[in-house]
Amino acid sequence: IKKKMQMLKLDKENAIDRAEQAETDKKEAEDKCKQLEDELLALQKKLKGTEDELDKFSEALKEAQEKLELSEKKATDAEGEVASL
Repeated sequence: IKKKMQMLKLDKENAIDRAEQAETDKKEAEDKCKQLEDELLALQKKLKGTEDELDKFSEALKEAQEKLELSEKKATDAEGEVASL
């Protein structure tokens, strides 16, 4: 019976050690998850800013192209007037 009690005590201590290690591993995993979630939020915010910049520059490009087309038309019209003189 004494041997059986020692075995049970050892099994209990091992189980406690495994449980403590599992708790430590769980805490580390939760911390890593929180860190990755924070990183994801920061990247999403950065992506939103980049998309906003893209929209702004795309609109500026469209306006510049429209102005270029208008200037080219004016230049063509002016060349036509000069040629008719």
